Parts: sequence; C-alpha cells; structure tokens
Amino acid sequence: MRFKLLSAALVVLFSAWMIYTFISWGRPVPFQVQTLERIDSTGDGVIDTWRLDLSQDGQPDIAELDTDGDGRVDRLEVSHPKPEVIEVSGRYPRAGRRKLAVCLDGVPFEDMAALWDRGYFREFGRPGRLIGSFPSLSDVALTELLHTGKVPGYENLYFDTQHNKIAGGATSTVSKVKMPYLDALDYDEPGIFKGLAYLIPIRIYHADLGRFRKRYAASRLPAYVAHICSTDSVCHVLNREEFLKLMLEVDQLLREIYIQQRGQVDFIVFSDHGNSHVQNRRIDLDGFLAQHGFRVESAIHNEQSVVVPAFGLVGALPVYSQPQNTATLARLLASHPATDFSVYLDGKRVQLCSSRGSAAIEARDSGRFLRYATLDGDPLQLKLVMQRMLEQRQLDAEGFGSTDNWFAATAMHEYADAVNAIYQGVTNHVINRANVLVSLKDGYHYGSPFFDRLVTMRSTHGNLRRTSMTGFFMRNGPMPVVVLPARELLRNFAEEKVH
Repeated sequence: MRFKLLSAALVVLFSAWMIYTFISWGRPVPFQVQTLERIDSTGDGVIDTWRLDLSQDGQPDIAELDTDGDGRVDRLEVSHPKPEVIEVSGRYPRAGRRKLAVCLDGVPFEDMAALWDRGYFREFGRPGRLIGSFPSLSDVALTELLHTGKVPGYENLYFDTQHNKIAGGATSTVSKVKMPYLDALDYDEPGIFKGLAYLIPIRIYHADLGRFRKRYAASRLPAYVAHICSTDSVCHVLNREEFLKLMLEVDQLLREIYIQQRGQVDFIVFSDHGNSHVQNRRIDLDGFLAQHGFRVESAIHNEQSVVVPAFGLVGALPVYSQPQNTATLARLLASHPATDFSVYLDGKRVQLCSSRGSAAIEARDSGRFLRYATLDGDPLQLKLVMQRMLEQRQLDAEGFGSTDNWFAATAMHEYADAVNAIYQGVTNHVINRANVLVSLKDGYHYGSPFFDRLVTMRSTHGNLRRTSMTGFFMRNGPMPVVVLPARELLRNFAEEKVH
C-alpha cells in the first residue's frame, strides 16, 4: 500500500511539474533593463533621451542620449552605482571589441524603419535596405549571407534529384543535417520548435528570445552570430500592428545586451528577407497541372510526373520534371493566374516567362557581367532602367552590365536586384536545382496542405517582389551606405569568425 501511495504521489508531482512547465514556458522574457522614460528634451518632436532602470527599483540608473541629433545613441550617462559618462559614438568596427550579429528572420525593412521612426532601436543608426536572394527563403538567404556551402534544396523539404525522391522535411528540421550555414551560427532555434511556431507562435517567439539571451550571456566567443527564427513565424500569422507590438520585445532584448556591455560591442542586426503583409491563400497547383496532363508526385516516374516539394507556405516554388518538359512547364506555369513569372536555365541562358512577355538573362566573364534581353514585352519592367543605364554608360554596346551596376540601378525597383537575383537563383545556392522556379504574385502561396488548414497566412515571402526581397540592416555605428546586397553584409565578419 505504501508503495502504491508513493507511486501515486510521484505521478501527481510529475504531472504538476509538467503542467507548470507548460504554463510557464513561453512567457514574455523578464528583462532586467526596463525603459522608464522616452524624452524629447529639446522640444523638437524627436525623442533623444531614454532613461533606464537596471536595478528594478523603478529609479533611473542610466540614460541613453542622442546628443548630435542623428537619431542614434552616442552617449551613456550612468548614475548608479557611481556616476560615469561613456561615449559610444566612435568609428565602427573597433579592433579588439566583441562582435555580435543578430538575424531577425523575415522582418521587412518598412517595419523596422517604422519602429525606428517611433523612437525604438536607437542604439543603432536608421535601418538600411538589405537586398536578399531569390527565392527569398531563409535557407537560400542565409547561405548567401554567411558565405557557406550550398544547401540541398530551397527549403528543408527538398527533392533529391540523384535518388529521385523527396528528402528532408521534419526530420531534417529537427536534426539540422546537411545545412552548411548552420555551422556558421552560434545560436539558432532548436529545429523541433520551427514547425510548432505556426501553431503556438507567440510562445515559441518568447522562448526563442529567452533562449538566445541565455546562450549569448554564457558565451565568451569574440564574434557571435545568432539567428532568431521565430520573428518570421509571428510575421506570417499576425497582422502588422500585432507584429510591430511584439517586436518591441526585441528592442528590449537588444538594448539589454547593449547596456550590459556598456555599448562596447560592434553590433549588426539584420533580416534575411522581408514579408509581404498581404493575406494570401494556397493555389491548387495539383489540379491545374492535372488539367494539362501532368501529375504532381513524390518522384519522377514518367513524362507526366512533376515534383513540387510542399513545405512551409511561401510565395515561390521549385518544380522538377523530366528535362524535355522544362520549357513547356515554364510556359504553362506562367499562365496560371497566381504566377508572376517562371524561370529556367536553357543552356547558358536563363529564360523568363510571364503573362507580360518573355525575356532572357545572359552571362559573360563567369557571371560578372549580365544582360537582360527582352524577347517580347518586358516581364521585369526594366526598359526605362536600362535606358538610364545606357545614358550613364553602365551598359556596354551589347547590353551587358556589371553585377554592381545592375544592383545600383535596380535595388529599389519593384523587382529588387532582379537580374542578379534571378541569375543566381537559377544557377546557384542549392545542390538539387529545380528545372523551373516560379515566383507567385503577392496574395498567393504554395506549400504544406496541413499547415494551410491550421493557420491563416497574413503574410508570406519567397517571390521576387520588393517587399519579400528587402530586409533591413543596422549598426551601432556609422552607416556609410543605406542600400546593400545581402552578400556583402557579413563578408568581413564571416572571415574573422573563420580565422
């Protein structure tokens, strides 16, 4: 009897512990640094002073000041435990200082700029635009940002062309195998939570922030790179104002790190891609292809087989089939009402199909010079851009321009950095390249039917539109440029980590 009573008590205690753990897990992070006041000390309508409480007694212990009016904190005035003034406006980077790079997955430039304009994230200069890769998906984007080896596919669920089967998926997400960019990260959300992020997004978000804070505090690495994955999932399922409100917790987290290190850290914060903030619905690709004699399957069995890995809920999709179907499928998929355009590699030329016409992108000198040649229509709406480039002698007589010139001319275009991004998207990034890549219009997605039934997608990314392609970057130091290709942001940072 005593044994039974003891066993029952242990079961009750264990159950109570599990319930308590679930209830307490995923709560908002209890930040140690609290903002007491945000002050416009000069009366010019611009916040320039932030008074902070470090001892949790409701009294200010330290103040952040923007003394030169550029919007960024340049001085810390400490009042407790002893008065101290710390200048934090110096050059960037500084030799010997600790370095921290934080990727806030999927945060659009417009959102971070709006928060900065409201007086948040002022340890950093005003956000610049970071132009990402196509498809605008995290695995591809982080591969380019971190300059690592190619990933197997465009997302964790991919088509293995060598073994003719779907591979990866949930097990790959949890185990994180075959993802080279993960080796360059010092913190990433555990894979088991990435799928759950669509079901309990806010709890996952809070747990992600808390886990990163704890891991970074325990680290002594001189250069640390973190990936906060959960910002993307909350952006997918919340409306914009709800999302912006949650982002204030990131503001608190980054400020706490900054204050605890007294501003003596070279800090880069950025996102790998943007988000559309457009409610969207899943397209019936299977039914559409069936109407035209193709079958969506998990392997290529015959000429009618088409493989489209359905993972996540995103605005771009890779299509695999027998090589002789490539051009036909590209034209067919371009005719779908939800498709913006489709692209494929034809020899050394990238062919582009759209309801607005067709074009080709050609490369010279190992891809250092590219040409956009319209065949009919102007699917990327670049004719006026090209005319200006010709007038400024940024294109040669044959229409070829350097990758830098194409970026400078098109980074702010509706199809951001389109010529570079499409060429790299079709020829680079992944081991198992698709026969056809499809960029959907805003308002549409393709992916997991399971997730589609569970969540309402209020935003997505993946396509080549500016909202998805444009992330942000900001530093706690001078910002010499306001628009930057993602491949350049961490080039020196990554090299320092390797060496």
